[in-house]
Amino acid sequence: MAASTPAASGRIFISYRREETAYPAGWLYDRLADRYGGGQVFKDVDSIQLGDDFVEAITRAVGSCDVVLVLIGDEWTTIADDGGRRRLDDPDDFVRLEVQAALTRNVRVIPILVDGARMPRADELPGSIAKLVRRQALEFSPARFEFDTSRLFKVLDGTLAEMRRSQDTAGEQGTAEEQGPTAAATGASDSAPGGREALPRKRGRFSPRTLILGGTAAVVVVILLVVLLVTSLQKPSPSANPAEGQAPVQAGGGGIDVDSSPVTSGDGIRLSGLQATSRRDPAAPRVGDTVTVSYALTNTTDQPLQLEYTFVGVRDASGNHHDTEDMNEGRALAPGETVNAQGRVLLNSSGSWEMWPCYVLTGERFCPDKWQVFFVLAQ
Repeated sequence: MAASTPAASGRIFISYRREETAYPAGWLYDRLADRYGGGQVFKDVDSIQLGDDFVEAITRAVGSCDVVLVLIGDEWTTIADDGGRRRLDDPDDFVRLEVQAALTRNVRVIPILVDGARMPRADELPGSIAKLVRRQALEFSPARFEFDTSRLFKVLDGTLAEMRRSQDTAGEQGTAEEQGPTAAATGASDSAPGGREALPRKRGRFSPRTLILGGTAAVVVVILLVVLLVTSLQKPSPSANPAEGQAPVQAGGGGIDVDSSPVTSGDGIRLSGLQATSRRDPAAPRVGDTVTVSYALTNTTDQPLQLEYTFVGVRDASGNHHDTEDMNEGRALAPGETVNAQGRVLLNSSGSWEMWPCYVLTGERFCPDKWQVFFVLAQ
């Protein structure tokens, strides 16, 4: 059974419409509760207590969770209320509120396409949730319930484990900073047993032999540094190849090769520092792994440039869109200013994936199509 496999802890929220995906949501809730614990999975009917404010409870739950699963069926974008108005066009629609709350918080959103449903287009959604279309989706069919559920578990395990590692690292750094002064004070008190003031230690003198050895070692280090400096200056620049016009492809880790040579778009945005890594470095990534793409953008013009946002363009082996979440929304770039960007791509199917860094400036000005595109083979 899947529940027997140790799973990373984390809070999971299931967003769905009762008229459309109530049964898949119920099945999914039972499996998730078995694997991660009932207290870690939130679904409106089963989790909200009598008398609770429904909207406040949902908003509070979404804000406190780590992952939101958005179940999308064939009629998810078209279901209407009794008056014939499309539900998604109602600002108080519960599903819209759930998705909107997740997108505006630091929450991982995974669309679940139920029984052959397609991913909505941005122009089919209200502006407040249009960014949902750039989140990677996972197909889910009742006919393949066991198989698709196991795929979802792999994705969730990897996502939650990665988030826990990030939180643990941040916590350890915070603890070390807090304990630094305390440890120093403790060390000072330990050096004076019985509360008595410790006497200062006498400094020892270095023998002539020690001084000679130390001086010789210093001279050797200086000579090595000079040799390394001369060698590095003699190496040709990667971009100094007028015959080919491009720098060689450089490894980005995890079996991922990227061209990290700087390039400048027609908008005057220079791309540099492109890297792609996965947790399996230096081995190739597998299905269920996350690839982290990072890069820097610099304004090379003499005028300020207004970023709408940055993102990573992604296509899977079947050509489906999986563009990553936005960063640097509304960021103004002064002349010569550089901004760092990043995107995380969840490999939810095998085959060759296309990825490239991108930006959007005001006036719907996009980066060049498939700018510095590279390929990731998911095994």
